[in-house]
Amino acid sequence: MRFAVLGSSSAGNASVLRIEPCDPSQGVARQILLDAGLSPKATRGRLSALGFDIADTTDILFTHFDMDHARASWATPVMCFGMTVRCARRHLPLAKARGLPTQFTQAFEAPFMLGGDVRVTPIDLPHDESGAIAYRIETPAGSVGFATDLGRVEPSLIEAFEGVDLLAIESNYDRHMQLSSSRPRFLKDRIMGGHGHLSNEQTLEFVRAVAQRRAPERIALLHLSRECNHPSLIQALWQKHAPELWSRVVIALPDEGVLVLHGNS
Repeated sequence: MRFAVLGSSSAGNASVLRIEPCDPSQGVARQILLDAGLSPKATRGRLSALGFDIADTTDILFTHFDMDHARASWATPVMCFGMTVRCARRHLPLAKARGLPTQFTQAFEAPFMLGGDVRVTPIDLPHDESGAIAYRIETPAGSVGFATDLGRVEPSLIEAFEGVDLLAIESNYDRHMQLSSSRPRFLKDRIMGGHGHLSNEQTLEFVRAVAQRRAPERIALLHLSRECNHPSLIQALWQKHAPELWSRVVIALPDEGVLVLHGNS
């Protein structure tokens, strides 16, 4: 199992999960994009730099359809490479508005299988009007919890992500920087009001709750605000309040891909 963040910011979000069978004769690899908020060209380049090929992509799982998670230029690669677009049923009109071909789109309302051995459990998240989807992905090589753009953490998400091997979760803003920024009041209220994004402190509290029984092998922090956050603030916070987890953390930077998990590393 390999997982990489290709880009993560308000300018564009995309990650990739690749699962390869231990015995190639017993199945084929699945390469899953989690969101497609980068252009196909940028996605191809960042995949290639990390040892992936865009042509191997079998599925795209969308968390939601804000522009930074769903670019409107993916119809051609989806059809060219035979990718399956997967989204919540309530998001179907938004997928169509992004130009995604309906004949390659499958909607879900419950857990579903990718192939015969990858189980995907969607979890509803509060985000703006249409909400977002988190995913727990169970594979023969391990489990992944992926959540971004959630206004607050519900107990159901903590329960859903307990025991995952890899946890990818947004850590969007530093509260002090947000409050003191020049952003308009309505935007601050949207981000901090329970339907926007998680602060660094909220993310840390969530991860510690998930890790109570068993800590994830890797923790990827996503979607850092360019204006209202900085990796040094996250590092100081974790080293002070969760030093035992800090060595497991990878901070995704906005404009470059990073390989978070390769096998059991």
